[in-house]
Amino acid sequence: MLEYQITKYNPSFRDSSGAYTRDEWTSISDIGRSFGGVVLTATEYRRVEDAYVAVALSFLRESGQSALTVSGLENNRKYPIEFGEGSVLALEQLGTVIRLVLREKFWCRLEGLASFLHFGWDYYMYAGVPCSCPASQELAKKLRVFVEESPSPYKREAGAQGSGNVSVKAE
Repeated sequence: MLEYQITKYNPSFRDSSGAYTRDEWTSISDIGRSFGGVVLTATEYRRVEDAYVAVALSFLRESGQSALTVSGLENNRKYPIEFGEGSVLALEQLGTVIRLVLREKFWCRLEGLASFLHFGWDYYMYAGVPCSCPASQELAKKLRVFVEESPSPYKREAGAQGSGNVSVKAE
């Protein structure tokens, strides 16, 4: 499986340890705040969110995936959702789920036998797919989203049970 980190963060602004060095927004709650002298608008937030959804779904389609399973669901805010842990969601349903996770309404991993979508802190997203997906990588460039080879820090450890048993790195 090939694994990618998909973000709005330009890798040319990472230091030698991989840390991002620019002041950037990291959450929908940042709309209206200024970053590097630029105010994050709802329009710009939506552009980036739309790009993440389009790129994630493109990777899944291009790699021949048709559904993913909800894993590690955390819904502490009791956001109303029509699925639960272990639900299998078709590609047509995943766009909405991706948006709601990015908006911090709830958290989950979306996983299949040959693919996954994982979400991290600070607007990081990870995709695992069985092939390189060049068209999806081109779409990401067009939409101003960056795709870097990187393993997901949210994969379950071998033999782990439940959402608390994941390997996590600082971002």
